Amino acid sequence: MCGRIILTSAPHVLAEKFFLDMVPDLLPRFNIAPTSDVAAVVPNPRSDGRLLKMFRWGLVPPWSPGPEVGAKMINARSETVLEKPSFREGFIARRCLIPVNGFYEWQKRDGIKQPFLFRKRDLGIFALAGLWEHWEYPGGRQLDTCTILTTAANTTMRPIHHRMPVVLPEKDYGIWLDLPPDKVEHLQELLKPCAADFLLAHPVTPRVNSPAFDEPECLTPVWDDPRGQMNMFE
Repeated sequence: MCGRIILTSAPHVLAEKFFLDMVPDLLPRFNIAPTSDVAAVVPNPRSDGRLLKMFRWGLVPPWSPGPEVGAKMINARSETVLEKPSFREGFIARRCLIPVNGFYEWQKRDGIKQPFLFRKRDLGIFALAGLWEHWEYPGGRQLDTCTILTTAANTTMRPIHHRMPVVLPEKDYGIWLDLPPDKVEHLQELLKPCAADFLLAHPVTPRVNSPAFDEPECLTPVWDDPRGQMNMFE
């Protein structure tokens, strides 16, 4: 799964990496949790460029009775995304890129959950595959929400969790965003684990367990007491 992300790159880096029409106004975030706002890249309907928009993390399908359902839809399984009514229309017509500098996953140990941070080797920005939807409150006020697609874990993730987010190669950003609805079956080949050497992982402070803790210290490697070592692995 994917339950927390970080986004720390400078706005101009985001604009350059994702060919944005405008430089976004964003502050670094070190512990972004579900039901909070996340940045996502979408096509610009008025140009050949792209826009960075804010979405509430947790997909709310247009036919949902209320927005609370979003808390249960922070992830969509890539293997069944075309079968599930909640995600099918988004996969066909409303895909997005979720820019991140890393994400967290938790390892269960004797009733304790140890958080691990997964990042690129160069600590740079990369993108997760996402879907988005519109939902309307009574009266017409609109809520834009998103979800992150997941797939089976690669060998780097497997010691921690059996699922991981879909990490899209940079060369496939345009395909993911722009492929027309009648060709979406070709997107399935993108929904696979990233290469084992793409990410590095290390344990971080259990303070990350609280969404309220959103500080640079979230990223600092900690001594992994249960194994008696730092336990940085790839």
